[in-house]
Amino acid sequence: VTGVQTCALPIWTPDSKKVVLQVQNREQTFLDLNFADARDGKSVTVVHETSKAWVAINDNPHWLKDGSFLWQSERNGWNHFYHYNQDGKLLRQLTDGKWEVVAFSGLDEEKGLLYFTSTQHSHIAPNAYRVKLDGTGLTRLTQSEGSHRVTLSPASNYFVDSWSDLNTPTQTRLFDTTGKLIRNINENRV
Repeated sequence: VTGVQTCALPIWTPDSKKVVLQVQNREQTFLDLNFADARDGKSVTVVHETSKAWVAINDNPHWLKDGSFLWQSERNGWNHFYHYNQDGKLLRQLTDGKWEVVAFSGLDEEKGLLYFTSTQHSHIAPNAYRVKLDGTGLTRLTQSEGSHRVTLSPASNYFVDSWSDLNTPTQTRLFDTTGKLIRNINENRV
């Protein structure tokens, strides 16, 4: 099809049976999430995003052990997380409101928790949050006013927060996943 381009790097489903491709037209008015069978190459569109104005390209899906996946979408005018089964059937919307998910930070599947940064508290200063995989229990984890960028540990028990505000250069702190400060890593004093 003329004017169609592949977006994001192709990835594999966790069972390695399908290649996952994002395809978008040059005008960026649609974005398809396609699964292509590795054996015969047949492709199926599992998510189709459309907009008269523009469809943003988000991260690739974030996979859960059961083959379901988390997907970011701006379909309601705000960037939020959606949970789909392995065949692309929408299970539920995980986040909702007149605010944006800024970035995926990590997933603790054993505890059923998704970690991310968003503008829920301030539209100009992202904070760290978590929400249960059933869409309940939205919790703000960073309390300092200003912008936060977080990285969740591989064991999902700590996160590193890079924080700054108008008067403070970036400081780095270590927190547990309840939001309790463990230690200052770099105060970056002026």
